[in-house]
Amino acid sequence: MKPTIRTIAEDLGLSAATVSKALSGRKEVNAETRSRIMSYANEIGYYRSTVGRRRLAILAGNPSNIEDSHSSLLFGMMMGFRRYASRLQHDVMIFSIDGAEQERETLDRFTASNQLAGLFVAGLKTTDPYFEQLKTVSTPVVALDVNVENPLVGSVGTNSISGGELAVGHLVTLGHRRIAFVNGHREAYISQERLAGYLAALHRHGIRFDPDLCFEGDFSSESGARAANYFADTDATAIYFASDLMALGAVRRFRELGYTLPRDMSIIGFDNLPICMGCMPSLTTIDQSPAALGEVACAVLYGLTQGVPIRHVKLEPQLVCRESTAIAKAY
Repeated sequence: MKPTIRTIAEDLGLSAATVSKALSGRKEVNAETRSRIMSYANEIGYYRSTVGRRRLAILAGNPSNIEDSHSSLLFGMMMGFRRYASRLQHDVMIFSIDGAEQERETLDRFTASNQLAGLFVAGLKTTDPYFEQLKTVSTPVVALDVNVENPLVGSVGTNSISGGELAVGHLVTLGHRRIAFVNGHREAYISQERLAGYLAALHRHGIRFDPDLCFEGDFSSESGARAANYFADTDATAIYFASDLMALGAVRRFRELGYTLPRDMSIIGFDNLPICMGCMPSLTTIDQSPAALGEVACAVLYGLTQGVPIRHVKLEPQLVCRESTAIAKAY
């Protein structure tokens, strides 16, 4: 039998008026009672069959990191997601929740209390509570660059194996063999894929992996500057960065150290942020089209809400050549 306001009220021992007000978002109902009603309604499938079908949301995890490492990407994805959702005549809500807030409210309760039919999650760390809860969440979710075994959870992202081949392959054609790699923090799922792309590209071009040419950053420009300090006065002739902001931080630091780029060091990033065109030198990078990622995320999420088992979608990146890479110097 289809759940109704009356059945929810009877099951919870509340009045139908209280349940109705809670489901409508009215402020007369206290937060604890509202959360209890929303959670139960989600549990018995009330929203999936009624009002929640028309409301989607974007959840940005770890807001303390977003301003530095994901803001431009996130904005582009949001625009693409909302554009696609508008064609479906779906509303879109935007949230950011840090780790402490995730501890206080489970992912299922979050989707229930906000009457969501589906959720697009970006920026989760593997140590975040919501990352583990993706395995058991009962509302359709699409996660950026995260793969989990749950039929209600899909993923979208950029093919990091192809990205590594484009970046390393470009440097190899310029004569570089001592190619370093600067990754994001190890708690990011995407860092594993970016490293795999780098290693696969080295293997394909017959270059032996040297652990001394790997540096762990955190996707910030400051960690890129630290990487520049690390690789200064080494035999590395080129560096592939797992994000543009790290690459831009390295560009600034190498110039402070007296390097002439790209004569003394070739640098390539990953993202193709708008700022890459305005720096000196302009940054060669891997373009992952954030607006397209957002549109695909919305399409996959809508499919999941309709019972279409679309699980994992990878978009192919493109190499954008600018001024920060050049032919390797002969020694």
